[in-house]
Amino acid sequence: MKKPSPHAATARKARKVPLQEPPSPPLRSSGTIVFAGLCYLFTGFAFSYVDRGRMAFGVFCVLWLAWAVLGFGAGVLNRRGGEGAGRRLWRGMAWFGVLLALFPGFFLYPFARWICLVLMVVMGARAAQLRTRRDLYFTMTVVFTVCFLTTTHYAADWSLWFYLGPAWLFGALALAWLHAEGVDLSRWTQLSMTTGFVAVSCVIAACLFLFVPRPPVLGFGFLPGGDVPGLYEPPFGNQADGRGEQRAGGPGGSVGNGSAGNQGGGWGGAARSGQSRPRPGPPPSPWDRMLDGMRDAGRDPFAPQWQRGAINGALDAAQALRNWFRGSGPSASSPGGPGGTGEPGDPQAAPPSGGEAGVGNPLALLAMALAAWLLWRYRYRWGPRVALAVAWGLSRWLPARSMQVSARALTWCLRARRHLPLPGQSVREHWSSAPGLAPLAHQWTQRALETYCATRFGGVPATQARALRLREDVLGAAEVMNGAMPELSR
Repeated sequence: MKKPSPHAATARKARKVPLQEPPSPPLRSSGTIVFAGLCYLFTGFAFSYVDRGRMAFGVFCVLWLAWAVLGFGAGVLNRRGGEGAGRRLWRGMAWFGVLLALFPGFFLYPFARWICLVLMVVMGARAAQLRTRRDLYFTMTVVFTVCFLTTTHYAADWSLWFYLGPAWLFGALALAWLHAEGVDLSRWTQLSMTTGFVAVSCVIAACLFLFVPRPPVLGFGFLPGGDVPGLYEPPFGNQADGRGEQRAGGPGGSVGNGSAGNQGGGWGGAARSGQSRPRPGPPPSPWDRMLDGMRDAGRDPFAPQWQRGAINGALDAAQALRNWFRGSGPSASSPGGPGGTGEPGDPQAAPPSGGEAGVGNPLALLAMALAAWLLWRYRYRWGPRVALAVAWGLSRWLPARSMQVSARALTWCLRARRHLPLPGQSVREHWSSAPGLAPLAHQWTQRALETYCATRFGGVPATQARALRLREDVLGAAEVMNGAMPELSR
């Protein structure tokens, strides 16, 4: 009998040993968990918002808030704990959440939404042990899945983005914060850069969505070219035609008082969604019909009062801006706006005869653009003055914060002289290596450096006297650098 080779025996032993999964890297910052918790919280708000017509939306918001704070708050506290930290809490929350999901949750929601409810409840409980990147990715996957399923609900009109918008913003901040864990940047720099990137991305996406042809689905039927309020037809029919009013007389609704989730004109009952009220003159454009259709969300009796006020205020501002661009003046506003009632025969609803608004509008835009350019052009000249004024106000109650603001003002002065801090460069190295300073400015800079470093790194307590002394030194150096005293700039 042939003896097996040692290589074959080694291969068989390797096949029998199960491959161990590589450990996931731990989370280094609590900010990632905080942003993930905020994303989870607003997703829960959006999940309950589509059922606001038949359930108490405020009560469910309080429950989601308590569950998110309990789960993700424990995750922040247990991040640096041992392997078993938070295990008892997450198991207790999971059992309690599953019981609530079975009764009464199973009788309140259809099957697909009930699955989403169970996933959200379990992931909120699992957040008590959120310590690795794998756990974070799994949590964000569940949250975004629930977001996408919520947008396909027949009641998912455009006002849902009051909650999905912050949810996606905080989700992007959580992922960006996770990506920047190993980068040597301050928290405020990470937050500002990430928020700016997300804002620019949202503006680009909104522009593409407004002007690129698309099917009227996912709750965006209010835009020009579509009148379908969602991917599925509402139970009361499409409010853009007569079927919605005919069906509204059935169970669960009456004429002029449609479902809370419908986007159609059911709140006031006077106008249908996407249709303007009769007005003298030419027919309204698609953008005017869009703004009139969006006003139905401002009359939703089941939406929070602050949301209705924000919707009406934003639509009034949008209508006024559109009237300014058309040169018709601010008085030709939408129905119910400040310029009139919008009813036929209203003398205030007629556009003005003159073209003063059309002439003044470009001048106002030009003046605002010029002011914005001047502020940006001289930001390093006016910024230190504002910062030093703030430092003087903080010196009595928050001397340490006052000294930080004064140090930031001196850094801005050096930036104005094209002296930028290098990566990894300390404050002492940056201030001491400034070229071309006048002797007096160099002397004041050195005094400010010694005062700041003694408090920041030397353990000297921050007092009001030291904060004011640092502010005076920075003010003197800034005045010399900016040329306010030419006789001292030699």
